[in-house]
Amino acid sequence: MDKLTQAVVSELLNLGADLVGVAPISRFANAPEGHRPTDFLPECKSVISIGLHIFQGMADVWGEYDQAGKTITPYLFYGYGLTNIESSRIVNRMAKLLEYKGYKTLCFMPTWVSSFYKYFEETLATNKVCAEFSHRHAAAAAGIVDLGWNGLGLSPEFGSMQRFNSILTSAELEPTPLYDGPALCRPKECGMKCVRTCPAQAFSETESQSLTIDGKTITYSTHDNIRCAYGIHAMVKGAGGRTHLEIPEGPGQPMHFYSELQGENIHMFDRGMLDNCFGIICGDFCGKCLHGCPSKKLTAKDMKDYDLSGRYTSLNRAILA
Repeated sequence: MDKLTQAVVSELLNLGADLVGVAPISRFANAPEGHRPTDFLPECKSVISIGLHIFQGMADVWGEYDQAGKTITPYLFYGYGLTNIESSRIVNRMAKLLEYKGYKTLCFMPTWVSSFYKYFEETLATNKVCAEFSHRHAAAAAGIVDLGWNGLGLSPEFGSMQRFNSILTSAELEPTPLYDGPALCRPKECGMKCVRTCPAQAFSETESQSLTIDGKTITYSTHDNIRCAYGIHAMVKGAGGRTHLEIPEGPGQPMHFYSELQGENIHMFDRGMLDNCFGIICGDFCGKCLHGCPSKKLTAKDMKDYDLSGRYTSLNRAILA
């Protein structure tokens, strides 16, 4: 590893990142037009991806408000809001350090909030929500994760239990390899748990989409992220809240979602959460596809024979000493 890349990786791990990877700009050649790193930072040569681990207790304690010993609030804050804030602190600090060395950098918010603003007209036209830049796909391009059937990033260290952030930079850093180990998503073994348990029925069991990164093709479920938004905001039964709306049949309808979100059918307790602490500080009432994913458990046996020592992770800090 060259000195600059080693310094960047070491500093990110010291700042609190649990996973670190680097993708050269060439790995984004097939990204959608308008969402490539160079669309926002023309000088971009590398994308640094970090993952922050969400500890298992957040998954184990998640449950409906009327279940004894279960609660959504630890996941809302520690599994989502604080993790987003922490990852933003880390990339913000690293971006400034790179800038001090003469490299241009750019970071994006690690949350869906901004997506609803910039691309609102596109959402109305396509019935899809998209972000300026996808941290999950950047993580896959940097090799720190593979994508599961649910489209979430799965790592050999933590399964589905991490969130991501990124730094776009003009620095030409040494890339990390794409993940090429044992399959991290085992839909036949789990019975497509993400599809079965989604309260908004946002995943397809049979229809798929794919992307190719540096010759590697990744296939995953088509995801109706408008329907998903009902679950994120606890507007449907099973998503962790008290509101039990019916989603119209078929693809998610943006205007129905927005009108219901601002309407009178939201339970007053859910309204209090949405109005006072949702989005950046807390977010995603549901998250069942993430904290319910059995990837780590199903792959544990195979991972015993897979060498993880070359990965830049908080578990492997010693190799960078």
